[in-house]
Amino acid sequence: MIKKGDLLISTPDSLGDFYFNRTIITLTEVTDEEVVGFIINKPLNYNLSDVEDSVLNKKILIYGGGPVNQDNLYFIHDKPNLINQGINYYNELYWGGDFKNAVKLINENQIDMSSIKFFSGYSGWTYDQLIDEINNGSWILLKNKKNHIFNKHPEGLWGDNMKKMGEKFKIWSNAPENPQNN
Repeated sequence: MIKKGDLLISTPDSLGDFYFNRTIITLTEVTDEEVVGFIINKPLNYNLSDVEDSVLNKKILIYGGGPVNQDNLYFIHDKPNLINQGINYYNELYWGGDFKNAVKLINENQIDMSSIKFFSGYSGWTYDQLIDEINNGSWILLKNKKNHIFNKHPEGLWGDNMKKMGEKFKIWSNAPENPQNN
């Protein structure tokens, strides 16, 4: 049922959840025991250059990948010909790789935000736990038909997907992040 590359889209049922409210997660690892992924639409208030002094480009964003291991930096890219040691998880998308080489390529303007995305932390579940959350209506599992990972306007992805999910969810597409602010 769940496969690498699938997208998890939080439903309005997660409104009170600090980490998963209005999130879209790309799943990078799926086994019978666990599922791992990264939130692709929640940029943080700091850049890669804020945590890695050698990065010259001050505009490479870091995203909140999830609540697990937030002290660690992870990345997804679509440049396996340039960044070695990445793990292919879906089509031309790779998880991880040679971080020092990735920074070098960023500094040489060979890679930018259209090809790489950095995350602080990740999201993880046991397989059965995630199945239960999907069955309880907390998540919609979407088969990834195109790569949304490097979208230039990730903040609008959740609302755009809600519009496509039918009348039950369409009303939420334009609602404020905190409905009490409406």
